[in-house]
Amino acid sequence: MTGEKPDTKRTVEHGNKRFSRRRFVQASGAVGTAALAGCFSSGGGATELNVLTWEGYGTDTIIDKFEEENDATVSISLVSSDSEALNNLQSGGTEDYDLLTVNNTWAQRHAEAGTIEPLNPDDFSAMGNFLPQFQWPFSSFEYEDEMYALPTRWGWDTLTVNTDEVEADHYQSYDVLWTGGPDGEYSGKMGVMDWPTWNIPKIAMTLGYDPFEQSDEELADIEDHLVQMFNQFEAIYSGTSAIRQAFNQNDIVMSPVGNFTMSELRAGGADWVSVVLPEEGGMQWTEGMCMVKNPSDRELAKEFMKTVITPEGQKSVSWEPAAKSPPVNTESFDMFSAEEQSALMFSEDGFDAAEEIAAQTTPYEFSEMTEDWTNMWERAKSESDM
Repeated sequence: MTGEKPDTKRTVEHGNKRFSRRRFVQASGAVGTAALAGCFSSGGGATELNVLTWEGYGTDTIIDKFEEENDATVSISLVSSDSEALNNLQSGGTEDYDLLTVNNTWAQRHAEAGTIEPLNPDDFSAMGNFLPQFQWPFSSFEYEDEMYALPTRWGWDTLTVNTDEVEADHYQSYDVLWTGGPDGEYSGKMGVMDWPTWNIPKIAMTLGYDPFEQSDEELADIEDHLVQMFNQFEAIYSGTSAIRQAFNQNDIVMSPVGNFTMSELRAGGADWVSVVLPEEGGMQWTEGMCMVKNPSDRELAKEFMKTVITPEGQKSVSWEPAAKSPPVNTESFDMFSAEEQSALMFSEDGFDAAEEIAAQTTPYEFSEMTEDWTNMWERAKSESDM
């Protein structure tokens, strides 16, 4: 491979079923090891960059350009949850990956666990063009005064309604979820994703409690309202495609779910679907890219991160995946049409609505009460009439 540019190949893998560069060379035995090591090294041939990430970061727009400009091969492995990613890296995955994408305060958990390393904000000048709330210092990605993740895209988890079927003054509060509406008109016409850790904070806020930490008495009150809520619902959905289908078929007209789940419908022309902001606000999520501890090529990994936050990279990760989300870099805004902006923001104001939405939502935090919430959620389902 020396002296020749190899074919730029991209691999996409799921979960933890893969070999690291080092493990692959070791497993190959003595015969051919030198040749294999040469293929994986940065000297004289293409360098491989391994990324553990959510869907959307392996688009042709990003990868093809990056591979060609950097004589590199990018291998994308998809992760299904933040907890899975943490377990992966703590179980030796730091040998396998160079970059990681996380949500919110999971960056802090990785930093504490030593699976990622701090970033220098000065390396990312494009952050000066980010929406103000995502510029450094950004508390969700900060640990011991250092930056551990680079914001890439964001969104909000609030309340989705069919505006053709639900009156505007009926979705001003999450309490419609357990009252069924002023006259119970939405009873049996609502549904929910089976996500206790995202839904319980919104219920807690509606009842006047801290979204991420509650007393025993407050938990008991929340559980009582969960039972009431489940009694109003048509169904509990385990997959996002199922809840989108339920909206499309008019099986349900309201659900406490956010933009990431519903953007595919809106972008497909369903102008009647809207992710609204009740008076209590809601949860805000932010994805960020992290440098895994001791990456194989730190400068190359840094270049990939920079590529993702260029205007072209932001347009790609925000719009090309099926599940779409707004970008953080304002320099990319003009690359989106008015229709695309409206679809991403669920607002005719397009990206002009971004700062208001961000200001009215609460950055999601990992809670030590996660196990309590999950147990309470399951009990409430059992106690309900569903």
